[in-house]
Amino acid sequence: MAENSYESLQEIVEHENKDYPVGVYYVEPGEMFMEHVRWHWHTEIEIDLVREGCAQYRIGENTYIVRQGQAVFINRNIMHSIESESDDKCVIMSLIFSPSFLFPENQSSVSNNYMKPVLEDPTFRFHLFNPRERWDRSVISYLEDIFYANLQKEFGYELQTKSLLCQVWLLFLSKTSMTTEKAKNDAPTKSMTADEMRIKDAILFIEQNYQDQITLEDISNSIHVSKSECCRCFNRAVNMTPFEYLMHYRILKAADIIQKNLKNPVPISELAISVGFNNTSYFNKRFREYFGCTPTQYRKNAKTEHRDSLGTFGLSLSHI
Repeated sequence: MAENSYESLQEIVEHENKDYPVGVYYVEPGEMFMEHVRWHWHTEIEIDLVREGCAQYRIGENTYIVRQGQAVFINRNIMHSIESESDDKCVIMSLIFSPSFLFPENQSSVSNNYMKPVLEDPTFRFHLFNPRERWDRSVISYLEDIFYANLQKEFGYELQTKSLLCQVWLLFLSKTSMTTEKAKNDAPTKSMTADEMRIKDAILFIEQNYQDQITLEDISNSIHVSKSECCRCFNRAVNMTPFEYLMHYRILKAADIIQKNLKNPVPISELAISVGFNNTSYFNKRFREYFGCTPTQYRKNAKTEHRDSLGTFGLSLSHI
């Protein structure tokens, strides 16, 4: 089951069997904390199939609408967020697996020839599969078989999954080989990758120091850029300002603390201070902007509903 690391937005994916680093998950963005899968990344490959409704995937400044029957590929270490495209129910089946399940992560010829071309292609960060296209339809078909095998778990399903994933990977290689020359001269893509590297460090700094009165200058200094460049990096990479992210994280952290302490409630004034607010009234105001209610009302609702929002703080996926 996936767990979120509070030290960063990197997602820690813990599979049931460490010898079988493959997980099939059921995701309903509308049922998650603040009705979306927040910005995150992980070292595994992610391939999602939209079963119902319509999903909106964000990667930096780009937004992709993924409709029922379509699938998406998200390469490792690529920051992304997911939400429902409308108020209608959205259901996603997600496959998350480590490339090491298919290839040794070393300098062998197998790794260099077959693994790195996919993982290191800057033009293959994200791909939307359209079932009307033959190449894409083949991937979706294999994906369906992988989901079925891992839900049924009949004898040999691990071997069947590996075989199917190898077929999928071979298709990926055919796609990346067609874009090799483009990748060499794709400056915008490389620039975005640099932005993401900076933003990951900035986010780590924010999430380690959110309780303090950190400023934009503190954040920009943590990644060794000017304040204006820091803002531009955030806007390009996650479509929000550093201050917006800081407020967002503080409020999410406050809601998590409320959820964790329903039996022994933390006074609101102490809660505000613990997440970096000196003024309780301002804390209540910002909390209401996010949740449509005060922290006190949120606590009452949480006690009534008995909902554990911790699991939906980040990329929380209910394991099938």
